[in-house]
Amino acid sequence: MSQYKPLSTYQLASYGAPAMPLSMVALPLAVYLTPVYADSAGFGLSLAFVGLMLALSRVFDGLTDPVVGFISDRIRTRWGRRKPFVLIGMPIFMAGVWLLWIPPIEFAEVTWLGLTFNTGYPYLLGALVILYIGATIQDVPYSAWGAELARDYNERTLVMSWKEAFTVSGSLIGALCPAIIVFWGYTKPADNVYFLTVGLVIVMPFLVFNLLKSVPEYPVKETNTKRLPLKESFKYVWANEPYRKLVIIFLFSTIGSAMTNSLSFFFVKHVLLAGDLYGFYLAPYFLSQIVAIPLWFKLSAKIGKHRATMVAIFWYALWSCFIPLIAMAPQIWFEAFELSKTLAFLPDSWLLGLNERFEGIPTGKFAFFIGVMCLKGSAIGALSALPYAMAADVIDLDSARTGKRQGGAYFSIWTMTRKLAYAAGLIVGTTAATIVGFNSLADPINAPNSDYSLLWLACLYSIVPAIFKFVAMPLLWNYSLTEEKLAEIQEEIDASKAVTT
Repeated sequence: MSQYKPLSTYQLASYGAPAMPLSMVALPLAVYLTPVYADSAGFGLSLAFVGLMLALSRVFDGLTDPVVGFISDRIRTRWGRRKPFVLIGMPIFMAGVWLLWIPPIEFAEVTWLGLTFNTGYPYLLGALVILYIGATIQDVPYSAWGAELARDYNERTLVMSWKEAFTVSGSLIGALCPAIIVFWGYTKPADNVYFLTVGLVIVMPFLVFNLLKSVPEYPVKETNTKRLPLKESFKYVWANEPYRKLVIIFLFSTIGSAMTNSLSFFFVKHVLLAGDLYGFYLAPYFLSQIVAIPLWFKLSAKIGKHRATMVAIFWYALWSCFIPLIAMAPQIWFEAFELSKTLAFLPDSWLLGLNERFEGIPTGKFAFFIGVMCLKGSAIGALSALPYAMAADVIDLDSARTGKRQGGAYFSIWTMTRKLAYAAGLIVGTTAATIVGFNSLADPINAPNSDYSLLWLACLYSIVPAIFKFVAMPLLWNYSLTEEKLAEIQEEIDASKAVTT
């Protein structure tokens, strides 16, 4: 009799819920870190060097993933393999977040061994390393745990869809926060991350403790009790062809995502001239992701996860093509979309306050941009949830070959690859923007960047990332691990267990 039981709605929600505070950090880390540390309204550091510190911390972060994954696969405690790591990583993670966004020191220029540099750079690197250590200890076992909660092809998608729904919900909270506090006069990215950090420290412990209490971690049953050395373990992992394809696919996809995230604030501020409205863009963007997730789940159940992912990539790329066109078009084309006109149904007193608050800001182009981004953003949930569900499937293929349950090894390589790819994307995005002449510290109104650099910024923000995602299309077209193939593999695993018991 199978140990796996269908999870209740409460258990599904309890598993997915800790992803919410994690994404409350992930959003500002992705889109606010460069504005906070490299914008004139923040700490005023160099965009290129901030990108370098981010990349170095990501490299270190990626190298720790296999270690944590390997240990969590092999450890045996009375509480399970995954739960102790989730608990230990939480306080380290929260400390890193607090140090990153609420520095206890003032940054200044110093000279050491004949070199003059700003103390903000080593501080940023140190805070990120602490944050990433806590995140790795917590997230790799957490993801592997989710892959082990279900065996059914579509139920795995459901588990990851719940996780992705809470992930996007956390991102939505992160997006709504600046859109709300702006009415109290808080418009700087540093203000946004302060309130999000306080919220994280309050909410995260409750959700993690509920996860540990409410969600089962099934006992490990392996047909091969021999311990595999680290090198041999990862050799089996890389020999798994569907998994290898997944890693390559989403390596390129993550590079594109890193470019988009690191440049999004600067695109809104310098190209759309609406930096103070940045929070208003994030909220509907992530809301569109939440609304679309059930649709992608139904599509994946009908045509398969890999083909649904192909559709999502095409949909994402289609709307990305419109972004440079919006950037080049004159403001007068978008007068019909001015907030004072699109929100004319609001009470007069509200409209008066809105017009006063955003006087001088060209809101028409920005509002049109939001519409396009909602269509584009509706694909993001699929590009996150479906790959994780596909990764859970390939672990069964490994179990059939090795007799082991190596979810930690698989997800550690998965996250390591994504983090290293993200580091590469950060370097590519911020360095390329600098090469084309973009200056993040320039005044977008009184001393704007050149039209040439702004057009390139728009392409680096949208077109180039879409091209990176298109690398996945031929690999996904011939993806072999379908629902029918997975059922055959699981029957093989069950037969092996029956022989050994």
